[in-house]
Amino acid sequence: MQLGASAVPMDFSAITTAPLPYGWIGIVAALHFGLWYYLGIEGTCQAAEEVRSPARSLPYGTMAGIMTLLIAATMTWYVCSGLLPWEYLGQAGTPLFDAARVTGNAGLMVLLFVGTMFSTLASANGCINDASRAWFSMGRDRYLPSWFGAVHPVYRTPYRSIVFLVPIALIFALGAPLDQVVTFSILSGLLGYTFMTFNMVMFRRKWPLDTIKRGYVHPLHPLPVIVLLTLCAAAYFAVFLGYGTQLSAMMCFYIVASLWFHFRRYRFVRRGDQFTMPWPKPQGY
Repeated sequence: MQLGASAVPMDFSAITTAPLPYGWIGIVAALHFGLWYYLGIEGTCQAAEEVRSPARSLPYGTMAGIMTLLIAATMTWYVCSGLLPWEYLGQAGTPLFDAARVTGNAGLMVLLFVGTMFSTLASANGCINDASRAWFSMGRDRYLPSWFGAVHPVYRTPYRSIVFLVPIALIFALGAPLDQVVTFSILSGLLGYTFMTFNMVMFRRKWPLDTIKRGYVHPLHPLPVIVLLTLCAAAYFAVFLGYGTQLSAMMCFYIVASLWFHFRRYRFVRRGDQFTMPWPKPQGY
């Protein structure tokens, strides 16, 4: 790439002239990519055991993540749509860098190139951070081999899970298209959100309001559960429209993994160690 003073020509030969070539169904088909923001924000909670003051650090980290994403996304949409045809943006993999190329400003191009590298590394680091903490938790509860539940003696991080997942992340990053990698990550999170809706209802039934002390009680329960389940259903439909093969493959993978957990790993789980809080027995037990 040569950084010159003149604008770099872009290839717009594959674009279409229709503002919504697939109609509103095309907007629905892109709905699941919005979940990528939530996957990055919720990762702050998975590091709660590694901070000195979770009550102080987690709200700061979560709010800072939300503000960063809102500002960056708004700037990306506003700046890029003003410099590039929207038809090209629909297929652009690096919209900010492409917008910098159109300006012909060498300094801006270098800055956006560095920013693109940092954002890519940050995204990869976030994926490794989230996945390694999940493997660490399952290893500690013996849903996975306990080897993954080890904590570094100095840094207090789940170093074995991190080291194990780094090459897997690199294989996905270097050997698979970006949109498919993002889709697989979104599907895993979407499945967790779906189970969350049933868990909210079951938790309220097993521990009614007057049985344990709650930090917060939502006054409109179960309305948030219904809204979340509706959004999850819409996101599944969106994935099916554009990535039906990935959706089928993910469902098959998790069905096989669930059977393996049930018939192979569950006998190693110490069920009594998972309930350490001084709560009364749940309703029905």
